[in-house]
Amino acid sequence: MVFVLLFLFWLLLNGKVTVEIILVGAAVSAALTCFAHRVLHISPQGELRVLRRLPEVFCYLMWLMGQILLSNIQVIGRILTPGKKQAPAKLIWFQPGTKGDLAKLALANSITLTPGTVTVSMGPDMLCVYALDPEFGAGLKESAFAEKLKKLEEERHG
Repeated sequence: MVFVLLFLFWLLLNGKVTVEIILVGAAVSAALTCFAHRVLHISPQGELRVLRRLPEVFCYLMWLMGQILLSNIQVIGRILTPGKKQAPAKLIWFQPGTKGDLAKLALANSITLTPGTVTVSMGPDMLCVYALDPEFGAGLKESAFAEKLKKLEEERHG
């Protein structure tokens, strides 16, 4: 499956199909597939698990894009109301509650992608987030990001 996806991606990026492009694409795709299987320990069974989880990951990414849009609106509102007294920015430490490193990394990146917040540090069981406004960081401890990623993580292990 990895080979097919890489090969199709190769063809898509090239924009035209010639014998040379097909041969080089097949060789590069085969080499990357071997790399994935040997170094990254991705097995054909693992590929099937990933394919089954794509709809949930896609839903999370769509939800994340919505959150990014909402945060953009909040930050714009803060910028365009200069007369309003602004609370100072602050650093917030919290435990994300995710088990795996991949989920914690996805959470940190999701927070950073959302305007008004930046993940500045990751510890073994803690995240430190800079919030432009305390209101932006208020819900981090009970974060919907973390809850959605915990659910994805449970489906992965459970």
